[in-house]
Amino acid sequence: MTGLAGLIILAHVVRVFSPSSWQGFMLPLGVLQPDRFWASMGVGAQGVLPYNSPIEALVPLLASALLHDGWAGAILNAALIVIFGRLVHASLSIGRKSGAIPFLVVFAVSVVGGSFFHLVTQYPAGTGLIGASGGASGLFAAWVLIQEGRGGQILSKRFLTVFLFFAVVNLALWLMGPSLLGAGISWQAHMGGFLAGAMMFQIYRAQRPRSRF
Repeated sequence: MTGLAGLIILAHVVRVFSPSSWQGFMLPLGVLQPDRFWASMGVGAQGVLPYNSPIEALVPLLASALLHDGWAGAILNAALIVIFGRLVHASLSIGRKSGAIPFLVVFAVSVVGGSFFHLVTQYPAGTGLIGASGGASGLFAAWVLIQEGRGGQILSKRFLTVFLFFAVVNLALWLMGPSLLGAGISWQAHMGGFLAGAMMFQIYRAQRPRSRF
């Protein structure tokens, strides 16, 4: 998880200090733009420039996690990945078999889940999305399930209580973010990432009934 956190910081360093020509390449590739995505699917608003190919439209669903609009966001997400990811990684490890791949899958699915929920709620056009907060939210959800032990379930009272609290906090930040933080947040990416991460973690747990998580 430290490698992933380091990659996020490194990606931000590259973005900040790269020439303008690189910026012009990285931003269109990494920013998830709902209007262009839906136009690429043939169901968006008229007159919007679609992505050049289906692959180019799908890449930002995951690549957006490597872009951040400031140091605060990049450092915070990297820190959350380490804080919650440490236990998730350990729980997905079995004996000498590292849990690195399952950990990355949980993170990636969380990012994509958050991106997809952002797209659905921003149809046919809306604000662009960058940042790894969807992935961090998914790791947090997995961390919550781990706290309950082997019996932890997505529909358990404790998990649903945490989910409700998480939703309220995110909606509050969404409403007050521009005035308090100087920038908006995507509550959709956080909520979608939280649920996607929880479900992916549960799939791994169901497949490994003898593991220690």
